[in-house]
Amino acid sequence: VPIHGPFSDDFLWVHLDDWPHGPIRLTESQASLFAAFWKHRQQAQSAELLMREAGLASERPIDVFKVKAANRGDPRYEGPLKVYETLVIRHRRLGLYQLAS
Repeated sequence: VPIHGPFSDDFLWVHLDDWPHGPIRLTESQASLFAAFWKHRQQAQSAELLMREAGLASERPIDVFKVKAANRGDPRYEGPLKVYETLVIRHRRLGLYQLAS
């Protein structure tokens, strides 16, 4: 059930209207990152701050959404990437990220 915008209470599930395969299941890392995005949804933040708050060692948020070649085309792996591409706004020149409104 969507509680935080399209996210479930624990950020492990996402509901996107244009995703035909039903709710999208995120990994713990992806959910932690979206919880950090949600906390700072009013203002763009640096990747460093978001990744640190999520407890992740990667440098860029996209790193936890990459789909391996063997998993391409599988909605279980493509779904989280679709969530990232749909809901995250990247201000590349400034190195800032935020959730879309």
